[in-house]
Amino acid sequence: MLKDTAIISDHIDASRERRTAADAGWWRLWLAGARRQAEALSLAVDSIRAHGLRSSLTVLGIVIGVAVVALVAALLEGAQNYVAQQAAELGPKAVRIDKASFQDFIGDGQAFVEALARRPDITIEDLNGLRTRLGSAFEVGAQVDASLPVQRGNQTLNGIAVQGVTPNIVELSSLKIERGRELTEPDEDYRRPVCVIGADIADDLFPTDEPTGKTIKVGAASYEVVGVLKARGSSFGASQDAIVQMPLGTFAKVFGARSRSIALVARAREGSDGEMSREQIEDAVRFAMRQQRRLQPGASDNFSLTTARSIEAFAGQLTGIVGAVLYPLTAIALAVGGIVVMNMMLASVTERTREIGIRKSLGARRRDILAQFLIESTLLTLTGGACGVMLAWLIVRLGAKLTQFPLRMPLWALAMAIIVSSLVGIVFGVFPARRAAHLDPIEALRTE
Repeated sequence: MLKDTAIISDHIDASRERRTAADAGWWRLWLAGARRQAEALSLAVDSIRAHGLRSSLTVLGIVIGVAVVALVAALLEGAQNYVAQQAAELGPKAVRIDKASFQDFIGDGQAFVEALARRPDITIEDLNGLRTRLGSAFEVGAQVDASLPVQRGNQTLNGIAVQGVTPNIVELSSLKIERGRELTEPDEDYRRPVCVIGADIADDLFPTDEPTGKTIKVGAASYEVVGVLKARGSSFGASQDAIVQMPLGTFAKVFGARSRSIALVARAREGSDGEMSREQIEDAVRFAMRQQRRLQPGASDNFSLTTARSIEAFAGQLTGIVGAVLYPLTAIALAVGGIVVMNMMLASVTERTREIGIRKSLGARRRDILAQFLIESTLLTLTGGACGVMLAWLIVRLGAKLTQFPLRMPLWALAMAIIVSSLVGIVFGVFPARRAAHLDPIEALRTE
């Protein structure tokens, strides 16, 4: 028994010694490999520094390609953010009714134009009928637009957005009154010559005076300013505050709203819609509008409904189409940049043939040469990728500041730019690296 125990103990000790020796061997191999990789990295950095101008010109294609990819991602992200903001302004319980909406005819502009020409205008009668049919559960308003000059004294502002609106349009939109008062029901009923102006109109026509109580001319008629809207900023470089709003009845009397189609907005009142979902609200508005238009069952709608959900869906389809077109185009720029890198690396292999022969004669293996040139090409493209990301970030920041468009660089685009630039370096660096690794040391040493 003691003898068996001693034999087992000897086996355990021997096994431990073998494991310790093996661990020490693997540790030495790992250290040797790490030293070789560090040496390859050092040689790659030295080579890039030695040819600084050529390396800079080589990575320029990568910089442009990565910057374009990042900018496309930022633009698409910004478009989605902008649409989300517009959808939020409309609200989840609101439905807009137009004569025709472009989102119903995505990819078919001709059908949109034909719908505008063929469909009947939305009129004030439709507004009154929709209010009656939807009842107290919904708030219904209307808006009609025109572009007219606005004047005070000798100063004239051309191309101002003039809107005829129902008094409840402030409740149905994101507009807020900053000074003065809103338009009221008596203003609408008696078609009073009053208006509410945007912040830009107030700043331009009343730089030192208080606008409320003063008179301006819109077109050929004069109106009293009763309120000033809160500033909303600009979008796509265009101001959202260069507007004038007046009662819909006043607009119709002066500018003839009956000769143009108006837009309706219906929103479920708070606390009166019960458990109505977005789909139920939309169905209720569609059914009421079809009744108003006396459409038969099975007949197509001769109007368009827009909801926050439909806006987001439309934006998703549009950005998907744009992305499917633009991303392959930007990939071409990256491929061209990769070809330039490969061309430079091939030239570098030819120039450094003797250096490769010396390294091989001193014991460098094929994989050491392969690693050296792969690291060099990857460093070049990684540097180009980092520079491209920084360039795109600066352009996005500047563009967002100048246009007030919600541009934002998504994190996935930054990560993808770095990953793609690394892959470009590896893919387009393999052929030059393999060519260098397979050079015959004797022939390489003979090269002058």
